[in-house]
Amino acid sequence: MSGREFSARDAEGASPVAIISETVARRYWPHTNPVGSHLTVLARVYSGQSAGPARPLEIVGVVKDVRNDDLWNAEADVYVPFEQHPLAGVFLVVRTAKAPMGIVPAVRDALRALDKEQPLNDIPTMSDIVAQTYGALRFPMTLLWIFAALALVLSAVGIFGVMSYTVSLRTQEMAIRMALGASGRDVLRLILREALGVTTVGVALGLAAAVALSRVMAGYVYGIKATDPLTLAAAAMLLFSIAMLASYLPARRATGVNPIKALRYE
Repeated sequence: MSGREFSARDAEGASPVAIISETVARRYWPHTNPVGSHLTVLARVYSGQSAGPARPLEIVGVVKDVRNDDLWNAEADVYVPFEQHPLAGVFLVVRTAKAPMGIVPAVRDALRALDKEQPLNDIPTMSDIVAQTYGALRFPMTLLWIFAALALVLSAVGIFGVMSYTVSLRTQEMAIRMALGASGRDVLRLILREALGVTTVGVALGLAAAVALSRVMAGYVYGIKATDPLTLAAAAMLLFSIAMLASYLPARRATGVNPIKALRYE
């Protein structure tokens, strides 16, 4: 995001440097560019099996946040060059378009070409890691999805029932209009226009409530914002379509009724 990456000059014995995540930059340097500043890691940085003294680290770059242990909360990370702070073991991440486990022999051969005694163990796929880390959340998130879908279905059924019933109550009104010269298309257009107005008000109120409650839902979604425009637009269009269909069907049936029969008991 700013500054530079590590380079060959950040070797052992060189001035200690670090790259920080944007969360660290935002927390400790909220109004300035931290590149060029120094920080001291109070928890001493480990080098192999022994802990070296804490030394001021010059910040040379800022990178975006990553989420290692929690999808919802970004971590405050400080990165240091491996040559300045070598560890006993490292993680090797391989990205492939093929089946992940199918390339393990090729990766093992490449490592053996570098060091015949270098062990390679604990080889999970990213799907395995996600499943292991977030498996406990799948059941409540599945329930949340089911309840959300059920709420949408109930809303659709309710809108359809109310609009159908409301239009059916106006059968005699439509018969009178047609007896006085209105065409079936005119009556149908009138009913749909009024239904559109009512639906617009209802959807607008619903969207306002959804935006107001978005902070409550912010902790339960990942990858999209709680006020994701595409999601809200899709839900609004679905409810609009249902309301129009619920108004159109009874109105269409009513315009096909003989006005004399509809007014028989008037």
